[in-house]
Amino acid sequence: MTEETAGSVPPKKARRRGPLIALLALVLVVVAGVSVWLLGPGRGNTDGSGSSLRDELDRSAALLRGAPALHYTGAMGVKGQADTRLDLVVDNPGDALGTLAKPDGPALDYVAADGKSFLRGKAAAWRSFGMGEKSEVLAEGPRLVAPGVFFSEDPATALAPPALAKTLRFEDVPDKKITAADPVTAGGRTCTPVHAGGWTVCLGERLKGGARFVDRVTFPGGSPVLDLASMSRQEIKRFSDDFRSKVPMTRDAVNDQIDVTTQILHDYKGKCAPTACTFRSRTTVTYLGSSAAPQASKDVQVNYAWVIDRDGKTVKVGRNCSGAVLVKPGSSVDLACTATGPPVPAGATSGQYHGAIHTSDVALTRAEYEALVRLAADHAEKVAALPDLPSAG
Repeated sequence: MTEETAGSVPPKKARRRGPLIALLALVLVVVAGVSVWLLGPGRGNTDGSGSSLRDELDRSAALLRGAPALHYTGAMGVKGQADTRLDLVVDNPGDALGTLAKPDGPALDYVAADGKSFLRGKAAAWRSFGMGEKSEVLAEGPRLVAPGVFFSEDPATALAPPALAKTLRFEDVPDKKITAADPVTAGGRTCTPVHAGGWTVCLGERLKGGARFVDRVTFPGGSPVLDLASMSRQEIKRFSDDFRSKVPMTRDAVNDQIDVTTQILHDYKGKCAPTACTFRSRTTVTYLGSSAAPQASKDVQVNYAWVIDRDGKTVKVGRNCSGAVLVKPGSSVDLACTATGPPVPAGATSGQYHGAIHTSDVALTRAEYEALVRLAADHAEKVAALPDLPSAG
């Protein structure tokens, strides 16, 4: 006979409790495993709010992607020197206006449109960028800046809001390689530095909708270091108006990687017919950059104008004596001009003629420039239709 003591558990019930405890332990292990999978490698690095850094960057990138325009200020490297001060507005399609300057030096004006960048400035500004003996020539007019010649990377192309947003997604960087540091003060604002792929992205205040604005970006290698600011609707409209007013400067821009030479085939320093004389010249275009560059096979617009005199007096020339021709690099074109002098004294059979042709190349053909004007107008409409960034949450 088995005697039971008050409070004891019958053996049969005790045997049932073992599997129950094991089952609970198994459930706890499974739950713990799910937690490790959710918060461990792949999504575990957080900014302290419980949200993963990847999620924070994705939200910030989505915010920037739709920004009508962004205002950048800071320092960047130009021609191997990292102390260039940049003040630049870049709109969503990638049009840009701003300035580049060395510390305490005069600024170069910067305009970018349709993936092309142009600079204009006085000789002193060009000298401050180390252009030396070329500065006087460079100051004569706007210059098209070829990729890799002045900038290692074209600023407007890299800083257009959608392009920067794509970069900040860091699709090729594993989540575990995305880390955060303690908050810092950048541009008078407190933000959290996030390191990924050699970049540092400083995430600032949280806006309505949950995304954090990007206060600062530091490119790989420590340059450029740029502070970002959103723009009011009034500021955006002023930018669009200013941009369209600056586009005409691109019409006269010169590409310094293009060389144009002209040879007079016959200069009539001697005698020619009394009232008419025809001059001919050969104009050759050479591309000085890499033969693999797109510009190496692109038509170059060469503007030309003949000036001819007879016996020291300028004479009338025909319609074909001035205009523009398209010439491919590595090719030549012959240009002719017939000059007609005034009546000659009775009995005269000849006159002494002298001719000269003035040529100049431009970076954009007439068709390209007209397309750029239309594009600027289209982009202004697109930017005006984009919603403003949300306000602080």
